[in-house]
Amino acid sequence: MTFGQIFASVDTAEPNRRAGIRSTLLAQAMHVAPVVIIVETPSAYLDAISQWEGPLKFPILYDDGTDISREHIARFVRAFDPKQVVRISGTGTSTWGKNAQQRQDAINKALSASFFQTESDWTTILKKLTATGVTSPGVVVLDPMDHHWAAGLAMAAGRLQPIIYLKGPQNSHKELQPSQGQVINQAIEQGLLRQGLSFDQIGDQIDAITLAFRAPTRIKTGPQPRDRLALTDQIGRADSTMGGMRWAWCGQFFGSTSETVYQAMCALFLPIESAFIWDGYPSDGDWARYDGTKAEAALSKAGFKTELFDEPRNSMAGFRARSDSGPVDASLILMNTKGTPYYYDLPHSPDGLGKPGDLPMLARPSALHLVHSFSLASPHRKDSVGGRWLQRGVYLYAGSVDEPFLSGFVPTPLVAGRLLAQLPFAAAVHYDDGQAWKIAVIGDPLKTISPCGSRQTSIPDAINTFIKTQGGELLSTRAKDHLKAGQYTNAIEDFVLTNRDDAVVRLAKALINDKPEAIDDLGAKIIIQAAMRQSEHELVLDIFERLSIDAQADLATRDAMWFAARYRVSRFGDDRAMVLMQKNLRAGQEVQDAEQLAMILRRKSMSRAIGFLESLRPTLKENKRPSLDKAIKRVRR
Repeated sequence: MTFGQIFASVDTAEPNRRAGIRSTLLAQAMHVAPVVIIVETPSAYLDAISQWEGPLKFPILYDDGTDISREHIARFVRAFDPKQVVRISGTGTSTWGKNAQQRQDAINKALSASFFQTESDWTTILKKLTATGVTSPGVVVLDPMDHHWAAGLAMAAGRLQPIIYLKGPQNSHKELQPSQGQVINQAIEQGLLRQGLSFDQIGDQIDAITLAFRAPTRIKTGPQPRDRLALTDQIGRADSTMGGMRWAWCGQFFGSTSETVYQAMCALFLPIESAFIWDGYPSDGDWARYDGTKAEAALSKAGFKTELFDEPRNSMAGFRARSDSGPVDASLILMNTKGTPYYYDLPHSPDGLGKPGDLPMLARPSALHLVHSFSLASPHRKDSVGGRWLQRGVYLYAGSVDEPFLSGFVPTPLVAGRLLAQLPFAAAVHYDDGQAWKIAVIGDPLKTISPCGSRQTSIPDAINTFIKTQGGELLSTRAKDHLKAGQYTNAIEDFVLTNRDDAVVRLAKALINDKPEAIDDLGAKIIIQAAMRQSEHELVLDIFERLSIDAQADLATRDAMWFAARYRVSRFGDDRAMVLMQKNLRAGQEVQDAEQLAMILRRKSMSRAIGFLESLRPTLKENKRPSLDKAIKRVRR
């Protein structure tokens, strides 16, 4: 059978499985070059993606100079394990205009080149492919003036998806009004009609929509507090009020250019093949339908490497201990908890005690299905559960924007089964015939559990030539050059970006002994994250003490210090670690952190424990003081 004939045979499958099978076929057809290219400008990104041609592709990550950008790139590299990591520091040669039409022209040119180098019109290429039977099951909706354009271009090029251009709301904080959602939905339908694509029902040509523009995760649909629905669960529905039957599943990108490109590249190039499962629910009543043990059994049977925490290992103490021990190294996370946007509850703990700062670090990019009310209500806030998971490295996320009630979530074992049945992620986490509701999807709606192409044994000459002409620098070589020149922070950064945490740890220990003054704030923050991944808890504390006060306040840095210090206290009674924790309570969870410390202090002196808690009172806002009073009562018991 030809590839087109294989595609055509998909029409015999159940309608809700067709998009996933087509997406899987496109993923498996890729030829992946073993190189990661890092760019810093829109023009350089366009140049790089223009070097994709047909099935030949390679990951491109966008570095905006932020800590989260560096950590995401390094996290991707650890999972992808390329032969080379190359940085292109130049501005690039592609034209990136200032107005929407100029940018649309540049995106179209790059997309056409990625399909077929000598063809200038991507619509013609897609029509020719359709004539052979090869069709993508999705469409990308893109605003060229919005910084999500780069992720949208990657998904269009990577999954052979057409693009519909429209002006997005360009705001990810305010809730959309129903009329705004209707405008988006109708524009998508009109765009598909103009391109002659069928989309009326699940199982036809277009079954997925990827939104590549800034937008909030929810729509305010009425005057009552609970009158909120997920944007991605309203887009792709049949009538003008978006309350009708679904004709497409939807996902949206969320974050900066760097973050959304990371989300796109993870979806295209990283397989889902291992799982971390945390079941914080009771094993009786309706809760039992969400049993993590059943999900683990299905995934293990399918060959997944799994890590399971269920009764009796699913307490808050167990969760913190897992976070303290080291990062989670799994490509899929299934988690069940109760809570709000800003805390989660687990067995044997007071309500509200679980805070975002204690979510585990991630060694590799992960997809997440989180059964938990409100986790994606405010993902732009890093002090929220959803915001912290995205900061940690989640690239694909199904979660609730409001109170969906337990039955609003597809049960965890069923999600695992639907993913194993090759349903695309956005379909797997939604009921097939469900009404518009509150479960949002961040990331690629078409991601499936499947191999991500065939890895090439070497980097093709054309790509090497492109790297050379663009002045690309091999980071493994550059790291050594920086080291010889005494540019230690630059060397540390390049080591991390090339999966050399071991080299970072060795260098950090040498510098502490011989040149402690050479460790600046940036280098120290990088070392701290690498040291946690290497289980070097004492080194984390050594480096944290050398940070400036401002650098110590960084969320990710302080979280890592807490994990390392709590590990040292619980196992060795480390007094230094205890003092560091007392001096560095985490923003947004000061009371919860202080209560943990007071529980330890009371072993020696109840008055000292209560005194420590009371010392916090003047620093708290009035609405936080009742939580402190409850903590004091618990410590006194």
